[in-house]
Amino acid sequence: DGTGRSATDMEEYRHTSLSVSELPGRSICSTDEVVSPTRDTTCEQAVCIAWSLSKSTKEDITPARLRALHREIQACSDMVGAVALEACATHGVLKIDSDHFTMVRMEDSAVRLGQLLCRWGAEQDPPCCLQIGVHAGLLRTLALPGVPGDGCFGEALNLARALAEHAPKDLCIHLLRSTKERLLVFEQLPFIIAPGVYSMPDPQSYYLDWWAEGPNMETRFQDSLRNHRKSQTWFDRTFAEQSGSGMMTQSLEGFTEWLQRYRVNTAEFGRGQAKRLEDFYKEVVEEKRSYLVEEDGCLRRKLELVRINLCATDAFGNERTLKIAMEIMDDGRTRRRNQKLATVVPEGCTWKEAVREDFLHKFQLSAEVQEETISVKDSWFKEERMISPSIPEIETTYLTHEVRMCVLNKQHKDLRAIGLPDMKNFTTTSPKTGKQSHWTWVAVGEASDDADQLSQLLLDHGINPSEFEPGAFNDLLEEVYETRISELVVSRGELLRHLQIIKVWLSTDILSVPHVLVTTAKLQKGRQLQKIKDRPISMRIALGQIWQDALRTALTQRLGLDPGSLAKVLVDMASYRSLEEIEYSCSYPGLKTVYRIHEVQCRCLNLQGIPDQDFAFSRDEGGQKVVTFYSWKTEKEVFGDKKRRTSNQDTPGVLDVQPDPKRRVPQPTVTAVPPVAHESASARSWLLEELMRGKKADWPRARNAARRIRDKDYTCGEFYQDCCAAFPELSLYLAGDQDDPSAMSSGRSGDDEYQRTIGALFAVYWLMRLDSDGAQSFAFGVDNDWVPLSKDSDVPKRTAMEMGQRTLFLEQVDWGLFEEVLRSAGILIAPQGGGATFHDEDRTLAMLALTAIHDIMKVTSLLPVVDESHGAFNNIKPGEVINDHDLALGYVLQFRPELLPSFAGLPKSQQESVAFTQCQMEFNMGWLVQAEAPPGVLFRKFKSLITKGKASPCDIAFYFTHWLTDLAGAVPCPMEGCEKFVLKFPQKVLMSFLSSFTFVQRLSSQSETAVFEDYLRWRWKTHEPSLGALPQGAGCIAKLRLVTMAPGHSERILKAFGELEAGDRKVLQAELAMTGCRDQTYVGDDGASAKGPAFLIYYAPALMQKNCGEDALGAMVVLADVFRQARALWPLSAERAEVTVTVRIDVLKELTIQELQNMQPGFFWALWRTSDAEGMVQKASLLDVTGSPRRSDGFHRVLGFGMHSMELPTPFQDPELGEEEEGWAAIPCLDVAAKQRPCGF
Repeated sequence: DGTGRSATDMEEYRHTSLSVSELPGRSICSTDEVVSPTRDTTCEQAVCIAWSLSKSTKEDITPARLRALHREIQACSDMVGAVALEACATHGVLKIDSDHFTMVRMEDSAVRLGQLLCRWGAEQDPPCCLQIGVHAGLLRTLALPGVPGDGCFGEALNLARALAEHAPKDLCIHLLRSTKERLLVFEQLPFIIAPGVYSMPDPQSYYLDWWAEGPNMETRFQDSLRNHRKSQTWFDRTFAEQSGSGMMTQSLEGFTEWLQRYRVNTAEFGRGQAKRLEDFYKEVVEEKRSYLVEEDGCLRRKLELVRINLCATDAFGNERTLKIAMEIMDDGRTRRRNQKLATVVPEGCTWKEAVREDFLHKFQLSAEVQEETISVKDSWFKEERMISPSIPEIETTYLTHEVRMCVLNKQHKDLRAIGLPDMKNFTTTSPKTGKQSHWTWVAVGEASDDADQLSQLLLDHGINPSEFEPGAFNDLLEEVYETRISELVVSRGELLRHLQIIKVWLSTDILSVPHVLVTTAKLQKGRQLQKIKDRPISMRIALGQIWQDALRTALTQRLGLDPGSLAKVLVDMASYRSLEEIEYSCSYPGLKTVYRIHEVQCRCLNLQGIPDQDFAFSRDEGGQKVVTFYSWKTEKEVFGDKKRRTSNQDTPGVLDVQPDPKRRVPQPTVTAVPPVAHESASARSWLLEELMRGKKADWPRARNAARRIRDKDYTCGEFYQDCCAAFPELSLYLAGDQDDPSAMSSGRSGDDEYQRTIGALFAVYWLMRLDSDGAQSFAFGVDNDWVPLSKDSDVPKRTAMEMGQRTLFLEQVDWGLFEEVLRSAGILIAPQGGGATFHDEDRTLAMLALTAIHDIMKVTSLLPVVDESHGAFNNIKPGEVINDHDLALGYVLQFRPELLPSFAGLPKSQQESVAFTQCQMEFNMGWLVQAEAPPGVLFRKFKSLITKGKASPCDIAFYFTHWLTDLAGAVPCPMEGCEKFVLKFPQKVLMSFLSSFTFVQRLSSQSETAVFEDYLRWRWKTHEPSLGALPQGAGCIAKLRLVTMAPGHSERILKAFGELEAGDRKVLQAELAMTGCRDQTYVGDDGASAKGPAFLIYYAPALMQKNCGEDALGAMVVLADVFRQARALWPLSAERAEVTVTVRIDVLKELTIQELQNMQPGFFWALWRTSDAEGMVQKASLLDVTGSPRRSDGFHRVLGFGMHSMELPTPFQDPELGEEEEGWAAIPCLDVAAKQRPCGF
């Protein structure tokens, strides 16, 4: 086209450059060019809302999506009364029509319009990201030559554009303080404080998330939109005529109808600042604190108050005034006061009668005594009329009497009741409420009357303190002038109460599930406030206090945490944000409160001192007892579908420092590998011999380490030196090319594996010394002088998070379980008759030697080749390399033990125990702890070794001790302690591992199934909280295994199990009771089958743990369907009773049930049979690679995931498990899809 653009470029240009005429409802254009001085302009106050697509959305959006966006803009604009000032395809400006509505502020309409547009954008797939700016200001219009319509410019339009352009994030509404302060309906929404926009008139800006809502916001907005249109014809109902006195005797319902007769919109009561209608009824009808009169056909409210300045002269001739100094409330709390006498004038009374009655009730001064001893010197009267924010649509007349009274005869004996003649302080007690008041005679001018100042400040701004709740004025007086928790600020002629609040979301893991501590209720002033349900820990911040200090105070005062417990609470600094919210309080009608909220997330590493169940905490607050009720809830329960804000990185806590680097021990001398080692595989057969030639174990040093390992004066440094000198195999970890990634089969460096081995040796050393400094060193490590570290150590520097985790581990872990494993292994010995524990030196020496050599075959150049003379070894043929490092070590120990002097020099019995640990036992501890696998695949190899006499219970425990210490040293920084367990391993899982060891030892005398059943029953009995009696009969094993898979959701699982449809429950009962062992069934489950194969659903616990918190029933339905389709692919057979098929569900484990069922069109879930012993769940397309409909191949089954309403055929082919019905094997996938099942086929 002569512009250098290709046809494709031009097409893309047209996609994003649709003309105004193509967009629905857009006809007005705008310009920012210099206006002609010859044409007149108009000027108005307007609210503009500018919108723009984000850069990423502009690049990807289609013309169809753009048109859909503009249709949405038109529809939303029509609803709130907005017209277009500028309309381009990817950005535009709207103006709120000031004539459209009269009962909604334009700023409110603009904010709601912005939210509606952002919500539409967020609901698109992918999201249509909008940037919104709103500004209220001057807007000018100008008739432009040759252009239809007027052009617009000015502050409102320009700043709205700039705010949209500089929005802090997508899908939010960005505005300045000046616009926010003009909000009425939406002023209570939670606005987040954003950095100011450069060159803006106000450096403070705010943004509002698209999902944010306040109390009754949508209802109030829609009501306001409707009210301007509809007539209030319902006020014209006919009511029986009632006199004023008659009104005073009627019920709340009658009172409501009476108000409506005078066209009072009673629906406005209880909203915003307005009192509830029940409270207004109580004030007028029951307490008679105010009264209603009819004037010119309208209701008027009258509120009359008298303030009394009672004076007397002391012995020196100085005038004093009676004031209340302090009150003791009926609940025991005390309040300091400096307040004059005051009382309400009831309807039908004069102010003098009200004073006389007040003196009688307060001071027991009869009318005669008052007449004789007290006279009125001065009085004046003030009347004000205004619409009270607490009483909507009814004008209030405030009548205030200021009275000065003097004591004529202070010697009168009845005046002793008020401290005369000596002007003593005195106390009165209210017969109605029991409240005690302490009175004092104050010299005039002795103290400023804060109460008078506050009262006058409120009255000057149209707020009458007499309408406050009882005691509320004194509360406000105290927080403003005494505790200085809040301050009063005048902004734009309006009096505002400013408060700062700290909100703390405290989280922790309970049974490996993230939970958040929330406030559910609070008992204060004898009443329960339900409105605080599911809120974070919160506290007011004193003026001048920084939020970090307030955070510590809040955790201390609200939860009672001591300094030690505070050290275990980690602060996520990246989660901190500051918000500003506006609310109205029923306690202070007419006084608007601006809350500056500091919100932060913390993580509790140690629940010591905080119960892990619902609890209440009591505290004293100003002499008042406050009881707060707390509950731990899952993040889903608290935050719903809203994504919780979390930081993207580990963030130091408030007092964190930059941590020191992790420390290692020095490397040993690098062992040079002869060049021939790399020439051929056959050369491997002699390489280990060549490297170890002439090297011997230093047995005196080795035995010194084994003998003195528990001596208090034998340091970790001495132990380290002895091990390095004793075991020459330690140098093998550095054999070979350290720069070659393939030099180690683990993928780590040789130095890493050496450090891990030293770490495992240190773990043995520390676990052997749990009765002295072992536990402390295990948790914190040792310093550079080998002295055990502690939580108080200054060096090395560690973050607060890390120190909290280490302290938690030291204090919370059950160290006795570690000792029990060592005792079972015969390493530690506790005399039967009592006495001090000691250790077996030979057994200890064997463990040290095994630890030193156990990973040397990870050096790939050392892997042996099976010798011809030895025949096949574990199905590895002669001449082939043994690539498994455990098998490789086992081969050397069996056929060339002399090559490893640290093993060869051990006593024969200890050599056998070491060799046993290198057997292929095919044991997975996680399968046992989570009840993931049936007992056959779990224990068969272990049981076989025991049956053949190759292992004793002591050897099994020896194996587990080695496994435990090897894992404890897995982090290659041995001087830092056992960080794998301390910092990286869930404590509950570790404790479950340790507790499970003893059950495996029973294999020497029990069958695999009996051991597994005993273990499941033990888990049920030790479950906290108690689950009741053990289940019995058919289905009991299913319940035991399901509860063990997701122990944090046990009650939900058992409840949902009973709600399963009969078919699903029967599947789980049958399949989870399969043993995978010939001629073995569970004793307690009389419905178990002796056939096979059994199924190991790999990651079934992960699926259950992911979903049982929200949908336990759905999770079990999914599990049942996987079992059902697996059984169709692997039918029951007596010949396969010893077989276990592994079905992997990796793709399902991280998905919710809803996500599983909402499959995208054209795809389905299926279980594929990948071999005779393995299967896998995968997502598949309805079309094959050629584009043709996929047909059944006999190797996969469609998963419906519980869509039973679609009548899925039952696949069971065995009478023991269900009725024989038609399977799905012959049904094409296309036919399955045609049935339109909800799961997305």
